[in-house]
Amino acid sequence: MDKSEAIGLGLLKAMVSERGVLAMLIASQSLSFIYTLADYDDFWLTLGLVSLFTHGNALLSLGVIALVSIFKVSKSAHNGVLELSIVFVVFISVCIGLSIGIQFTPLSSHVPVDWGPVFSNSAICCFVVVILLYFMSIYIDNVNALELAARAEIDALQARIRPHFLHNTLNTLAELTHENAADAEQAALLLARLMRVSFAEKKWHTIADEVALTKDYLCLERFRFEQRLQVQWQIDEALLSVPIPTLTLQPLVENAVLHGIEKRAQGGTITIHIEKRDNTITLSVTNPVPHVMHHSGGNGIATKNIDKRLSLYYQRRASLRIERDSDKFLATITLPDTGAYELSDFR
Repeated sequence: MDKSEAIGLGLLKAMVSERGVLAMLIASQSLSFIYTLADYDDFWLTLGLVSLFTHGNALLSLGVIALVSIFKVSKSAHNGVLELSIVFVVFISVCIGLSIGIQFTPLSSHVPVDWGPVFSNSAICCFVVVILLYFMSIYIDNVNALELAARAEIDALQARIRPHFLHNTLNTLAELTHENAADAEQAALLLARLMRVSFAEKKWHTIADEVALTKDYLCLERFRFEQRLQVQWQIDEALLSVPIPTLTLQPLVENAVLHGIEKRAQGGTITIHIEKRDNTITLSVTNPVPHVMHHSGGNGIATKNIDKRLSLYYQRRASLRIERDSDKFLATITLPDTGAYELSDFR
């Protein structure tokens, strides 16, 4: 990706980000200090006035750019040249306006307008903006490269967990074909629905979708375990519209079935909690400990996969914790509460 493409993907947004505003303030203050060094008459007063002008220019320009970014003027085209032009024109226009405006203040009154300071300020502004845009393009390039690498890793992790899921569900279907043809037919229909959802290209869906996927999986497993498999759900329905990565809860429930129910002659109960705690959303799965512990690499693969995907999606603001006491395992996913939820913002 070249720099023009990188700028086109987010220059306006980058300019009003935390780093963009900080870079602008630092550049403005540095320019003020350098400019004032050339004037040794009342250094501090000159520094204060020049700083006021440069910071005013920077903040007013960023305010206009923020408004343009909100209205998404260039979203449809993603045109890097257009965004560059918008930033450049905004800064120069604000600089010219301020340069003229300050000449009508009590501190500096010029009638008619003295165009010399206007042109010199505009030239300095052009020089600083060009340098700033160059470094912003480098920053955006790095951000885009990191994002592309993260997306590629997420795709690889998602592709790895799907065959694991398919393997286990096909084993269930194979066992049913020898026991009950009617159940096998129902299981095949459930499996088809599961495959359609789990193999879809969507990387995000709502908690309601993930719960439906998990319930379909549990229905499939009940054909095998019958009364040995009991499930308790405790869900805060206000959270059902919250977007989460696809295949987040279901693999934990699958682990609970394979390692907490299948390995116990009498089976057991899986408890699933979805609730909000303070500023976080937690999804927890509890299952009984098997009487005899068997080492299984599959369990570790699934949990490490989920943990890695959460880290990539949420930039370490989410976590997966596995705990064990004398009679149960507890797997807990903690997600940040982002406030108002729109699934389209996560895709």
